[in-house]
Amino acid sequence: MTVNNGSILTLFILIITLLALAYGFGVKARRLPFTAEIGFNQQQWQFLRWWVKLALVAGVLLPMCLLALSWKQPSSWVFWASYLLIVAVQLISEHIFSRFLVPSIVVPIGFFYTAFRLWQLLDGFTQLTFSYLTLVGFGVVVLFWVANLIMLMVMAIPTIFKGSESISQS
Repeated sequence: MTVNNGSILTLFILIITLLALAYGFGVKARRLPFTAEIGFNQQQWQFLRWWVKLALVAGVLLPMCLLALSWKQPSSWVFWASYLLIVAVQLISEHIFSRFLVPSIVVPIGFFYTAFRLWQLLDGFTQLTFSYLTLVGFGVVVLFWVANLIMLMVMAIPTIFKGSESISQS
């Protein structure tokens, strides 16, 4: 069974949405050891502004170009459409949940969606046919999301995790 199957995509979106809601309400109720705000310093915010622009290029525009380059291959179209759907759902859910629950929710949402996206890309690598150009582009996309996962683990998660001692004892 392929990751980019409608049932798997739907199940993933449903599970992550439920987990995001639980995180948001848990942080608001001070039942989870995470902060509501992201505690980046000025340098980290500057890095993040640059990183978001890189994400737009490597994570959205480049995949759109790869879709255009292999438009006549149905398997490629299905793969990149599924990939871009997951990116869109991630961005929408981050926007809505950070606005109505807690801003720090973008970190776990980003983490889980990035991990899933890497699974999608691994699956796509085994199913797609690549020219040299599309293989290089695909490799850039994979490297960016690996780097994004590392950035989330090294920089973002530590700024929102405050430890179990701070959970209210009610």
